[in-house]
Amino acid sequence: MKAVLISIGDELLIGQVVNSNASFIGEQITSIGIEVVQILTIGDCRNSINEALDFSLKNADIAILTGGLGPTKDDITKKVFCDFFDDTLVENKELLRKLRLFFEQKLQIRMTEINEQQAYLPSKSTLLENKYGTASGMWMRKEKTDFISLPGVPFEMKELMRTEVIPRLQERYALPCIVHKTMLVYGIGESLIAERIQDVEESLPKFI
Repeated sequence: MKAVLISIGDELLIGQVVNSNASFIGEQITSIGIEVVQILTIGDCRNSINEALDFSLKNADIAILTGGLGPTKDDITKKVFCDFFDDTLVENKELLRKLRLFFEQKLQIRMTEINEQQAYLPSKSTLLENKYGTASGMWMRKEKTDFISLPGVPFEMKELMRTEVIPRLQERYALPCIVHKTMLVYGIGESLIAERIQDVEESLPKFI
């Protein structure tokens, strides 16, 4: 199975934040037998997100997105999802109740009207509950591609990957084993090593 990772956020493009999310997700899904074929880093732009979704639909079985799920105006991932899947945002009453409890009991602050918008999800999506933040994950499918949208906050994303995404992928698909082995060398240049192992490289199957 092939996967595309899509990291959304202007802060990634200007170098303000290092894209550690893609590294973590790539390691996690490779470990269960899914091949990452592309990592796309894009800004909070409707056209860019649409193009990334279209690319994933044509080239991957799974697309995992991070970012753009917050309550502010530049967080547009859910709206673009609705356009892409021909869907609408609907209020999830149970999610709204949990969000209110999260603000009252954990954050101990008043929940604002803008935060209530985070209880709205595409009607066709499967909710991935975020127990450590206010932006829920979403799982949707179009044609033969699964689209998984996760919050960009690293510790929230990591928990969702471990508790929701990886178990669901393993349950849905019969996945192969991908093995990576690394040999460390020193005192010899890359070109000389390449010369020495040329016959070995040429004898390997094409998928290695």
